[in-house]
Amino acid sequence: MRAALVGIDGTGKTTVARLLSTVPGVSVVHAIRAHDDPDSPEATRSLHLARASAAADLIGSSPLKVAVLYLQLCQYAPAERRATQRGAIVLADRHPLVDPLVYLPMFARIAGDPDPGDAVRRWWAEQGPETAREVRDWLEACSGGTDPWALGLDLLRLAAAPREELAQRLADMFSTAPPDAVVRLHLPVDEALRRTRSRRNGTELHEDARLLTGLAHAYDDVLDRLSGRVTVHRVDCVGRDATSVADEVAGLLGVDTQARAPVTGPARPSRVVEQHTAVTEPGAAVAH
Repeated sequence: MRAALVGIDGTGKTTVARLLSTVPGVSVVHAIRAHDDPDSPEATRSLHLARASAAADLIGSSPLKVAVLYLQLCQYAPAERRATQRGAIVLADRHPLVDPLVYLPMFARIAGDPDPGDAVRRWWAEQGPETAREVRDWLEACSGGTDPWALGLDLLRLAAAPREELAQRLADMFSTAPPDAVVRLHLPVDEALRRTRSRRNGTELHEDARLLTGLAHAYDDVLDRLSGRVTVHRVDCVGRDATSVADEVAGLLGVDTQARAPVTGPARPSRVVEQHTAVTEPGAAVAH
């Protein structure tokens, strides 16, 4: 069984996924932040991509933000294949065939001027030389080119496609299939914002009340459309700790949490992304 945890930023997806990763028979894949699993073969590259994403937030650039999102999601398919071999249930923290249906149209609406000006130069410079080198290598491996702005604009234009066409393009792009079940974690926007703003190093480009409210409605719409083909569950997280939410998610997926191992360390790494050792060979290219 393949399931996905989704919801607006701040709902606790990563923490819940981390708790469930300690249950025998459950394999967790972090679709965007592979380094939330420090044992992931993609962890070092993912840290570099997180730095590139933070640089796009700092500059305020939708095309660069979605270009990095694409590069992050290109790591998903091989991670999912490995997870399928390890566990009876593969649980994705976000999913490349669900979340882009929500986020791409939002980033397209706030994209602004299609002329990059000096945004690309500033973006590369903000990353530092090691991260820029690793991001450039992965960009070329995944897209066949080294122009992040052109990639971002192509993705933003794709957001205007009819929903079914967009879903199929995403499936082809990321070489994966829809999950069997989607669990949406729900939290009011004001509470989600309070959580995201408590993180160090600021918030992401889309993390304000207006945009998060729009994203919450977009999740409703996307999951309503998927409900005929995918089992959709909604879990209310108001006034609850992560353990109780994880137990409810486990019950919905038919998982026994009694054998859960203790969790040590922080529930979620800081947004601060340190320089790490160079990434080895990029993974297999994903056609753009």
